[in-house]
Amino acid sequence: MVTCDVQPLRYGWQSDCIYLLRRIRQNCIIYLLQDTVMNLGVGMIKKLLWIGFVGSILSLICDFLLGWMVYPEASNHYIGMIASCAELSYLRLGLSALFGGIGIPMQYFGFKAIAEIVGKGTNKSAGLYRKLIHAGAISTAALGGSVHILCVALMLIIRVECNNGFDPLEAATLLESIPESALQFALWGILPFTIIMMTPYMIASLVMFWAIFKKFTYLPRWMCVLNPLAAKIILNAVAVVAPNSAVSNGLGMANMALGGMIPFLGILIWMYKDKKVSSF
Repeated sequence: MVTCDVQPLRYGWQSDCIYLLRRIRQNCIIYLLQDTVMNLGVGMIKKLLWIGFVGSILSLICDFLLGWMVYPEASNHYIGMIASCAELSYLRLGLSALFGGIGIPMQYFGFKAIAEIVGKGTNKSAGLYRKLIHAGAISTAALGGSVHILCVALMLIIRVECNNGFDPLEAATLLESIPESALQFALWGILPFTIIMMTPYMIASLVMFWAIFKKFTYLPRWMCVLNPLAAKIILNAVAVVAPNSAVSNGLGMANMALGGMIPFLGILIWMYKDKKVSSF
């Protein structure tokens, strides 16, 4: 609930309007997402990590709905993935959009918890690291779910085009395997939002790795490998080089969901097992 302490008009209506807007701004939900010094305790950080973990599970389900299948045999992995859109039912596409639209923004809370842990570190740049990780969290919350829904819409367009006679498997190159309508939608409807979302996300992942590796946080050094960007790169590579199977394709499609799930779960396990964690 927004609360405002409205004072009598002492300095003219312009000044009082500015005062009123500032009071509303301090209480609105947008500013609750900003990187304020909240001094979160261990209990609250655990709760945030659990919310992020649940969100990553929902994200995992939404990605498995799209990628857990054997792709049609093609000249390369990505053409086979495009051709597989013709086999996706409307139910799978709809459920994936639903789970992704809910689960991906929920991961904000997990990344916010990591930002707070990094911010409690001993390095003089801890505040900057917190802000950069928090920027990645905000980009995930604000655009992650929308980008996923747009990607589901792209798959739906490809499915419709395949039903109308387009065959990606007949294409000689990857670009030719994408229907023109889907290609234009991807270029103008998805790519700009993806760039805006992924840039702070990747910066946050690199900062997270650096801060943990350099022991600027209370987390053990080995936890630097539990990194969202590392998981994304490794799982994508596995999907490309591994034999064509539902498991490898599903893991490749779910690279970002697992990229969030792994650090959330790893830090939670450490917090519950390490008796010294209550002191930070």
